[in-house]
Amino acid sequence: DACSVCRLVGAAPMPGAAGVPGASPGLTIPVDVPPFHFQPRRVSVDWRRLSTIDVDRVAQEVDVAVLQEHIAGVTFCNLDGERCPHCRQPADPILLKVLRMAQLSIEYLLHCQECLGTSLAMHAQCLQVARAKLACTQQQAAEQAAQLRGAKEEGRRWKKLIAMQQLLLQAGPNTYCKCHLCDKAFMKDTFLQAHVQRRHAEATEVEQMEAEVEELKAKLQETQQQLEAEREVEKLHREQVQEEGTAARLEKMGEEK
Repeated sequence: DACSVCRLVGAAPMPGAAGVPGASPGLTIPVDVPPFHFQPRRVSVDWRRLSTIDVDRVAQEVDVAVLQEHIAGVTFCNLDGERCPHCRQPADPILLKVLRMAQLSIEYLLHCQECLGTSLAMHAQCLQVARAKLACTQQQAAEQAAQLRGAKEEGRRWKKLIAMQQLLLQAGPNTYCKCHLCDKAFMKDTFLQAHVQRRHAEATEVEQMEAEVEELKAKLQETQQQLEAEREVEKLHREQVQEEGTAARLEKMGEEK
């Protein structure tokens, strides 16, 4: 007769997907997971290590490290020749089938996890490349937008210049003021003066300085002329005084004789 453990295991109901809340009725194979082959089960069960595990504590504390430590041994262990440690009877075939299905499910899920990790890494790399391309494209778009703004501004300047030239041509050559420092012409003298002050400020300052120098030269020349005239008058006065003195002496000498 089977022992109490065997009877308990054999009599225990096999809960399906409907007995687990929120469980899926079956495994859905992802489209992007490549086909694979199940590995043979050659690892013997280490009952001593498994007996030290507190399953309730692992479930309560969500101790994933313990699961990761024993996942390979549980997934790839061979249970065909295992017997009950109490009665040494072979294990229940239904229980072995359940454990076998669990092993295959875990191995398939590990394969899916590995494929999804590889796919995630590839997608992350593609995302990084796409972000770099997007940044480069945004920079090129900003440069092109700046060039477009410059071209529009240049086009507006050329339109204004062409419109002004057309007005000047229609008005005739004698109705506008031409700059003496460049080839530009203007409809009014005020426009010409503003242009000279804005574009030819240095030349205007030089012209002003030259005009001041010419004015100073003219004043100097006028002063020199005035000095020369005063000297001439003074010379004539001295000559007249000398002549008057000479005549007076001669007259006195004649009287004495």
